[in-house]
Amino acid sequence: MNWITITKATLYDARIAALIDACDTAALAVNQSARSPGIIQGVVDDIRRKVASCRHNQLDADLTTIPKGLKNIAVTLIIAKLKMAIEQDLGEDDRREVATANANLNRVANCDDVVDQPDDAVDAAMEPTVAPPSFGTRCRHFTDTTQNG
Repeated sequence: MNWITITKATLYDARIAALIDACDTAALAVNQSARSPGIIQGVVDDIRRKVASCRHNQLDADLTTIPKGLKNIAVTLIIAKLKMAIEQDLGEDDRREVATANANLNRVANCDDVVDQPDDAVDAAMEPTVAPPSFGTRCRHFTDTTQNG
């Protein structure tokens, strides 16, 4: 498998389980679900977008997967977001790791680094995205040449 799914178990293997569990239980509103699944998927989505930015890359059809070579980057970014979710300050080492992770993702996006190609590839253009708003091209009735003042 060239692409992997990042799960809570992945995070448990990499860091302190108490942090992950605290994020899913601390200061939740009534009926609020655990935070970690959404945070994990958000980071996965960000990484997939960076991978898709390089025209040489393809994406895996499974929207929950990332290249296995980016696992440590994903863990670093997810842990930082979990800490921020429970309003825990990032230490100097954490900030440095996050900056390095983002720099490495930018290298992937700029096609400076190669990633593992997916097992079940789809064209990066097929990745679901939110379309930007369209404002159309209506005729402008008020311009600097038709109005005084």
